[in-house]
Amino acid sequence: MNKIVLRIADLRKKAKVTQQELADCIGVSFQTISKWETGVSMPDITLLPLLADYFKVSTDQLLGLKPLDGETYIPEKTATKEFWNQKQEYLLRSRKSYWNHDYIRFLISRVWKINQPISVLDCGCGYGFLGLLLLPYLPEKSTYTGIDFAEDLIKKGKALFESQKWEADFLCENVFEYSAENQYDFVVCQAVLRHLDHPSAFIKKMIQFAKPDGYVVCIDTNREFECCGLYIDGMDYQELCRHEGLEKKWKTELAMQGRDYAVAIRAAHMMQKLGLVDVDVRMSDKVEFVTTQSANYEETKNDFVAYNDWTSGISDEQKERLILHLLTHGLSRKEAEDYCSRNIKIADFFAENPTAGYTFVNGNMISYGKKVNTSAGR
Repeated sequence: MNKIVLRIADLRKKAKVTQQELADCIGVSFQTISKWETGVSMPDITLLPLLADYFKVSTDQLLGLKPLDGETYIPEKTATKEFWNQKQEYLLRSRKSYWNHDYIRFLISRVWKINQPISVLDCGCGYGFLGLLLLPYLPEKSTYTGIDFAEDLIKKGKALFESQKWEADFLCENVFEYSAENQYDFVVCQAVLRHLDHPSAFIKKMIQFAKPDGYVVCIDTNREFECCGLYIDGMDYQELCRHEGLEKKWKTELAMQGRDYAVAIRAAHMMQKLGLVDVDVRMSDKVEFVTTQSANYEETKNDFVAYNDWTSGISDEQKERLILHLLTHGLSRKEAEDYCSRNIKIADFFAENPTAGYTFVNGNMISYGKKVNTSAGR
């Protein structure tokens, strides 16, 4: 059953009427209105049509099963620099678990066959994680340039590279608006496309930055894989895999703002349609297996909980705000309630089981292709 959350207080305040005025119109006491608004009691079912008609809403809206008029779709903010400027700690903590270093070496030497110095452009670079990851395995004299519109991340990247004695150029620019003076041998992005509106346009821009015969590489997480890639020892795996309603959210976001959570599995097709050749896809072999025997167990586990925003201390008001947000993104109230309850249950489990272990596969896909050399053979 869907949970009933009467919106009488919200509707009454929006209509600028007092509890007494509403009570007089409905034929009850103002104390009864107060009890309805605080959840102490519920209106008789025969009063619901009268209340809905008074506020000019549907009974589903009155019962909190659908958003009120005016509570329209609010776009996700993950394509804004304001969002990412606040995510520095999140990025520093989460990126550590993305790769096995031997697989990076394998991609560079065996898949992309890079044996001469190259120039790398990292689009949406954040603090330059990919540069710090790639440079030790690239041929000597390779260069790294990172571009991102988040000033705080660029500042952090410069400091990190300086502290680790790596040379790099950082550009505080919006990739969509930037006109590069140079072209690069290797143009890459990681964990960017899924957060963008219209990611195909971003890939098109990356291709413009690449030299003829240069690589364009897009690395991102497949959301469906990620949802089924979690096991917590002691919890029901089937319950952990459940994500009913999220498909509606993804579909709504794609329709409303072009934000595509399935972009990881679609990226190679986009790249081929945009003219890249030798397009192929790999998948990261990284799996997080974390138990009390793992090095830095507490830190790793706490980072993982923070990365997923699993919070047991969420207030009823915060939970209701999240539910209302999910309602405007296509979920039913039951689906939104179940989503919140699942996340709280996971947070509570970790809190109550301080030695809990887990396995996580994020489904990191690596799509790549080469820019056509139109002058070849002339």
